[in-house]
Amino acid sequence: MVLFKKGWLVFCVTTACLFTHTIDSYESLNQVIAIIGNHAITQSDYDKGVEKYKSLSRFVPALRKKGSLHSQILDFLIDRTIVDIAAEEESIQVNEKRIEAEVQKRMEAQGMTDIETFKKSVQQQFGLPYDLWLEDLPYQIKKGQLLQIKVSPPLPSEQEILTWYNKNKSKVGFEFKFRELIFSPANSSIDEETRIFQELNEVRAKSIKDPSFFRLVASGPRNESRYKASGGLVNWVPTFELYKSQPTTASVLSQVQQGKVSEVFRDDRKRYCLVFVEGIRPTPLDAVRKGIQGLLFRDKEQSSFEDWVSNTRKNTSVVIFDPIYMKEHNISNPEEKYNAE
Repeated sequence: MVLFKKGWLVFCVTTACLFTHTIDSYESLNQVIAIIGNHAITQSDYDKGVEKYKSLSRFVPALRKKGSLHSQILDFLIDRTIVDIAAEEESIQVNEKRIEAEVQKRMEAQGMTDIETFKKSVQQQFGLPYDLWLEDLPYQIKKGQLLQIKVSPPLPSEQEILTWYNKNKSKVGFEFKFRELIFSPANSSIDEETRIFQELNEVRAKSIKDPSFFRLVASGPRNESRYKASGGLVNWVPTFELYKSQPTTASVLSQVQQGKVSEVFRDDRKRYCLVFVEGIRPTPLDAVRKGIQGLLFRDKEQSSFEDWVSNTRKNTSVVIFDPIYMKEHNISNPEEKYNAE
């Protein structure tokens, strides 16, 4: 039998259903520091949450980063308990099979079949140890479900998209208009590799003096570019699109100024290449509109969810017993209901 008494979780030891001690003599095993609805947060919950909060704090909304670290951690645990309660009310269950299915779905979305590769990807993407990310996944699943059921964030307006684009042109990258010249060695010998490298360096030197020479060679039969018919001209492609098919070429372009010829480089297929940049401009809004809309919508989802948690907390019984939190928030009566604004 479990009893709550003055903020302490105590266990009643029974023998043949008879009490052998008075309540005051029961051994205190784990102090209750807060009760949210019908859920208790204990000292051991808090102790386990300390390192987790420190690792996840950059994802915690600013409104929950007020006061001491101690109070921030307790608010973090209270907010997550609010989510757990709401998930229970909506019959959202996250068992081991559900977690495995979610991991598999995310691996497939990234085109991965190897779990170790996926673990490294998670660590790079979220900056978290994989084990901690996996431990937090049930909360993320509940959050995603509650966003669909409880929260209805508005779609970004056209003005919001335009404002974001104008403020972040450097982040959306650039489009390039360039000509490419691609030669492949006839064989893998060092002499052949050297010959091709030197030949392209000669083309580069002549093109620096006369840009029309680059166009002439790029129109010739030896150019392996699929744009050979138009003198190797690739007409206005965003770098993020080029990265999908020619990541090395995209990287080289970002280092070449307009009207200049690159150094000789080898592309992802080990061919020798030159690029001549004819134009650079910020990526047009229409090319990145969907991406910006998705980014702004995710921001709206997050802020809407934070508002929902805050409002739900105001309408939920939250009783604090933790002395540090009580002192910091001027709570004099342990039985007093308290909801942080």
